[in-house]
Amino acid sequence: MKQALRYAFALSEDPRRIKENVEDYLATAGCDRRYKFKWRAVACNHKHTFSGIFEYAGQRYYFNKHSDKTLELEKNLKKTEEEEK
Repeated sequence: MKQALRYAFALSEDPRRIKENVEDYLATAGCDRRYKFKWRAVACNHKHTFSGIFEYAGQRYYFNKHSDKTLELEKNLKKTEEEEK
């Protein structure tokens, strides 16, 4: 997933384009096309930092990209509504 994000950021930093580019990268890599990239939250200060939360294949990911090109990615399992109750 980190490679897919790096690829997407190299092409564009527009959230809509990132979504498309990540899905294209994963499809090319042989991942299941039934799963879709879904934004949950995006926060960006174009010059300094770009961070967000997204879901893919039932898992939730958190990422931060800093101006020095450092990309951090964390994966958390998505809780279902029954587990939250």
